[in-house]
Amino acid sequence: MARPPKKLNPNESFAQHYGAKIRSYREKKGWTQDELSRKLLCDESQVSRYEHGQAVPDDKGAKILDMLFETDYFTEHREVAAVSRIPPNARELAKYESEAKSIRAFSHGAVIGLLQSPSYVRALARGGLTPQDADEIVEERDRRQGILDADPPVKLQAIMNEAVIRSLAHNPDIAREQIQKLLDRADQWNVQIQIVRLADFTHPGHQGGIHLIESRKKGSVVAWHSGVGRSGRIIDDDEVIVDLVEGYDLIRSAAMPAAESYDLLKKIQESL
Repeated sequence: MARPPKKLNPNESFAQHYGAKIRSYREKKGWTQDELSRKLLCDESQVSRYEHGQAVPDDKGAKILDMLFETDYFTEHREVAAVSRIPPNARELAKYESEAKSIRAFSHGAVIGLLQSPSYVRALARGGLTPQDADEIVEERDRRQGILDADPPVKLQAIMNEAVIRSLAHNPDIAREQIQKLLDRADQWNVQIQIVRLADFTHPGHQGGIHLIESRKKGSVVAWHSGVGRSGRIIDDDEVIVDLVEGYDLIRSAAMPAAESYDLLKKIQESL
């Protein structure tokens, strides 16, 4: 006897609500997951992931769903469903970024998220993720970076240590794309990139990353402090923020000027 379908909880997240819609329309058609997977040109297991909100179809998949079920729901709501799969703390950061006038950011262990290239994001996302999951992470990161090209754009003052850039040399293809992205962004009037040389890496804040986000509407500042791994949190305590601003200013004082940082990036790129 076939097992009954696993119960869905469409109210837990919008991705699960979206997935429950897929199952509902599929069952109305009398199709099995395997039958729908063949129409979507994917594995049956992927359809199961869609229906349980563990993954969201890409643009093409959403369009096929709308064609099959004679709706426009899946295309219209696909992006919202994808965003809902982002961890809550990351969604909170993205919300503050979207409302920002300026962002001052420092990262010790990785390229700052707003400056990451697609191949770099995929490299960071490795480790048990499906290609679909990696695509969603790249898409989310690209959506966040759109604030740098908005009208008006967010002003970004980004600081990274030299080790982050040097470590890219382990994969030259990723390194070339990532460094070119940094150079292209540095050519924008609203983006300033500074590098702290290895020999000068004695400043505070090296145990995590800092984002100081100034609101466009309120002029107030909140901070995002990233810890070990992918953890992070929003900080709105004024006294803590004052300390973080002081720490950021000390880090900036140890960094190379933007023009010298640009030249260093070019030099590293040419050596690959």
